[in-house]
Amino acid sequence: MDANKTEIRTLECKLSVREAAPDAQGESRTITGTAIVFNVESEILDDWGYRFREVIKPEACTMEFLNSQDIKMNMLHDRDLTIARCNQGQGSLRLSVDEKGVNFEFEAPKCDIGDRCLEMVRRGDYSGCSFEFWPEDYDVEERDGGKDVKITHRKFRAITALTIGMDPAYKQTTVNARELWENTPGGKAAKEAAEKAQHEAEEAKRKEEEAKREQEAQEKAEAMKRESARRLRIMSDINDQTF
Repeated sequence: MDANKTEIRTLECKLSVREAAPDAQGESRTITGTAIVFNVESEILDDWGYRFREVIKPEACTMEFLNSQDIKMNMLHDRDLTIARCNQGQGSLRLSVDEKGVNFEFEAPKCDIGDRCLEMVRRGDYSGCSFEFWPEDYDVEERDGGKDVKITHRKFRAITALTIGMDPAYKQTTVNARELWENTPGGKAAKEAAEKAQHEAEEAKRKEEEAKREQEAQEKAEAMKRESARRLRIMSDINDQTF
């Protein structure tokens, strides 16, 4: 493996489309999935005759690391078919990390590329998710007399792109085109809980700001009262000196 060249890994994805509820207004364009899996050996990979398996450790791909990258979501490894982007943690491509791996979520753009991507995911024509990376720190272990080689990645220099595609190297990843989950009973309950929590947070913030304004107004009134008393004392002293 050459640390000076970009490596590409393609992962098998379990595709599914959730039907919209009868009262749903339109279809969801949200595509979600897992792009990188941790602690799972890949299928056998072949790099110009060099056959190996590999494992990605969680420390190779932390949230802090992802937020330092400029990562595009492409179709079929084509940079002219970019459908989302996460640049320094900001953008239309939303990334997260859990104990299983790196997850992604984005809204398919309302254009010919986005429509094509969404339809191909729904139909199941796209069965993989790739990621492009530059390796940096990794261990090489030879097993079975050198017939089986395992590479364990502990640090990436960079991750440059994710791609919805085909031909998996890992089988534990998922990609889903989902309908508006808020229309399901569980989704509605979760949405209501989230809205309630947000409302309570906003109400607490409003009360805090109101209390702060009241305190500032009271302090201002007291300051004006003290100033008025000071001026009255000065005027009284002047009158005493005059008479």
